[in-house]
Amino acid sequence: MYKSIKLNKDYWGRLFPSLKYVVPNPLQVFSEDEEKFSKAMKSFKIGRVNKNTRSERHSETQFFLKEWGKNTHQAPIILDIGASDGVTSLELMETINNSFKKYYVTDYNIKCSYLFYKGYTYFFNQSDNCFLIASNKFVFYPANKWFFDLLFKNKIKKIKKMPRRELLMINKNLQKKSKADPRIEIMPYNVFEKWPKEKADIVIVGNLLHEVYFTEAEIKKGIMNCYNAMAENAILIIIRNVDTKSGIEIEKSTMYQKNNTTNKLDKIYEINGGVEINDFLLSINFSKIS
Repeated sequence: MYKSIKLNKDYWGRLFPSLKYVVPNPLQVFSEDEEKFSKAMKSFKIGRVNKNTRSERHSETQFFLKEWGKNTHQAPIILDIGASDGVTSLELMETINNSFKKYYVTDYNIKCSYLFYKGYTYFFNQSDNCFLIASNKFVFYPANKWFFDLLFKNKIKKIKKMPRRELLMINKNLQKKSKADPRIEIMPYNVFEKWPKEKADIVIVGNLLHEVYFTEAEIKKGIMNCYNAMAENAILIIIRNVDTKSGIEIEKSTMYQKNNTTNKLDKIYEINGGVEINDFLLSINFSKIS
C-alpha cells in the first residue's frame, strides 16, 4: 500500500517537516519555474524507471568530454540515451561550449498525456496506461495493482476516452534552446530498439542500463543497440549515480571506445571506480550477437 500512495510534499511537508512517505509535488510540472519543474520530475516513475535527475550529477564526466574534445578535429554527433528531463544534456552542451554537430536528447518516456478530473490529475504513458495520479494532498502509483484498481479502476475506465493534453517532460530551458538551435533534436527512443538515425561519435547512457532496472539479458540487448549506433572509433559512456552509506551521492562512470577489429569495447577511462557492469561489458563480443 505504501508503494502506491504517497503524500504531496507541498501540502504535508509544511505541516509536518519530518513526515515520511512524502514526494515532490508532481503538479509543479506545469510550472514555468525551472527548479520547481525539475523537482516535480523526481516524483515521476513510469514502469521500472524513475524520472529522477538534477543538475551537476554528471559534472566529472562532462569535464572528461570537454578535455576529450580538445583532441578531436571535428564537432561530434552526440546521442544522449535516457536523458530524463534533459538537464544534464543542457549542462554538457554548455560545458563543451556548444561544440557539437548534432545533439540527440532522447528518453523512452519523453512525453506523456494528462487530464484533470474532479480534483485529480491523471497521467498516462505512451502505452496509454495510467502511471500516476496526483491531487494537492496525495500522489498515487500503480505499484500495488489491487489497491490502485480499488481506488481508481472505474474512474480511469470512465475518463480514458476524454480529451487529453500532451506534456513534454523536458527541462524548459532546453526546450527553448532546441527551438533556437536546429542541431538539437529532442525525441523518444527506446534503447532496446535499433537506433533509427545517423551514427554517433559519442553515446551517453546515464543511470539507465544497470541491474536495478533490467536483467543482464536486457542490458546486453541495450548495449548492442548502443554499439551499433556508434560510428567508427566512437566512445560510449555509461554513468551511474550511487548513494554512499553516509547518504552522499557520487558519480561513477566508465568510458569505452569502439574497437572495429575485435568487435568489442575497450575501456579508456573511469571515474570513481567506474560502473558495476564494466566486466560484463568488456566480455561482450558484438560480432556474435544477432
